[in-house]
This record gives sequence, C-alpha cells and structure tokens, in this order.
Amino acid sequence: MSVNQPSEHSQSAKAYKLWVILIFLGMIALFGILGARLLIDGDEPVVIGSKAPDFVLTDFSGPTIDTSKLRGKTVLINFWASWCAPCEDEAEMLEETWRTYRDDGTEAVLFIGVAYMDIETASQAFLSEFDVTYPNGPDLQGKISDLYKVTSVPETYLVDPEGILRNVKKGPFSSVEEILTFIEMTQIGN
Repeated sequence: MSVNQPSEHSQSAKAYKLWVILIFLGMIALFGILGARLLIDGDEPVVIGSKAPDFVLTDFSGPTIDTSKLRGKTVLINFWASWCAPCEDEAEMLEETWRTYRDDGTEAVLFIGVAYMDIETASQAFLSEFDVTYPNGPDLQGKISDLYKVTSVPETYLVDPEGILRNVKKGPFSSVEEILTFIEMTQIGN
C-alpha cells in the first residue's frame, strides 16, 4: 500500500461520516418543516369573541349541515363519543334542553352533535340508547375537532347568531339548568 492512496477502511469511514451528516441535516430540515407547520396551523384554542370555524357535517341520517348557513340562530355544538363515560352522563340532559328549545316553536337555539373519532355503529347505538334527536354526525378524521382544537370530550361550544364564539364548556354539564345558563348568558350578552 502506498502512502498517497487512502486505504479502503478510511474511504468507508469517510462515506459513513458523510451519510451521518446527510441524515443529520435531513432530520434538521424535517424538524424545521414540522415546526413551521405548527406555527402556521397554530395550536391555540378557539377564542371566545372570535369568529367560530364553519364546517359541514353529514348527519347520521343523511342530510348535511353547513354551519355557515345557520346565521341568525344560536348554535350549540357538542363534541362527544360513545366510549366517553361523562358524555353518557350529559346526553339525556342535552336532549332534554334541546327539546325545550325545539318545542318552544322558535328554534332560536340549534343543537349539533359531533361524534369525535368514534365508530359509526357505536355512535348510532349511543344516540339510540339516550334517545338523542338533534342532528349528529361523525368526525372520523378529526377535521372538525381540529378546527375547534378539541382536546377531550365532552366539549361544548356556543356560537351566536352572527357566527361568533360566545361560550365554551370543557367537560360534562352537571344539569339541565347549567346548560340553560350556558346558553342564556350568551343570549343576554347579544
């Protein structure tokens, strides 16, 4: 072996170092892209007083609901799941409150249920078990819950007739009276 020719071992060591550097630079680029995406998407919650994100939900019974077309009405949006024990606790209370508003003839408050990352058959069984009649639909890919930055279920959002988010409840309601107060405080403010 001559002194001027690199050995096979030193060439493979240089190639290894080059690959390590390239992989390291690739990882830095990947983390940079992910970081930039997080900054663009923002993980900040939806803020009370800001415009509520609009969405289209396909009801389990077929029709679609476009929240942008519900201006003029107060809209209560409840994120729930069949596997969520606290959701069971509040399901009957939400239905009772919904029927109060529905039966008053004005339909001043609309309820929409969004089944968060749930199996459709389990969601429908849940709705049947608790005799829920207000519109509900699946959010299997989490697109709607991502808009609202839902972190757990149940979570409930109240949107005023102008499309502004007016109230947020994280966790279950404990009574029909609490739900009525949640809604009425918003209506008093308008």
